[in-house]
Amino acid sequence: MTHAARAGQAAGGPLRLVVVVRPGDALGFRLAGATVEEAGRGEEAATLRRLAGAADAGVLAVEEEVLAAAGPRPLRRARERGLPVVLPFALPRRWGEEGRGRAYVAALIRRAVGYGVKLGAAGEGP
Repeated sequence: MTHAARAGQAAGGPLRLVVVVRPGDALGFRLAGATVEEAGRGEEAATLRRLAGAADAGVLAVEEEVLAAAGPRPLRRARERGLPVVLPFALPRRWGEEGRGRAYVAALIRRAVGYGVKLGAAGEGP
């Protein structure tokens, strides 16, 4: 059993996913059924500190602009504990833009398996 799973059991209940975005970027996540917190300018650090300290926090999916504005301090304890897992992501800002998440996912895979992989879009060749 992983450290995260043990911590989740110790908290007494299921762990939850929370998506943290800028105001106005939450609608799609809410329509998908996700719990969403909006962090306005100047509120990033306090929002992340509060969410990271919640007993049922399992995964914080944080938009990278929010994460950058908060700085490293609000999530230091989460990194030490291993929970919540912080998953940065980037939203596309223009129609047709994929966002910058592909590079992050490739880095996660490289770290996990020890080998770099090339990620392609659906229908692309090897």
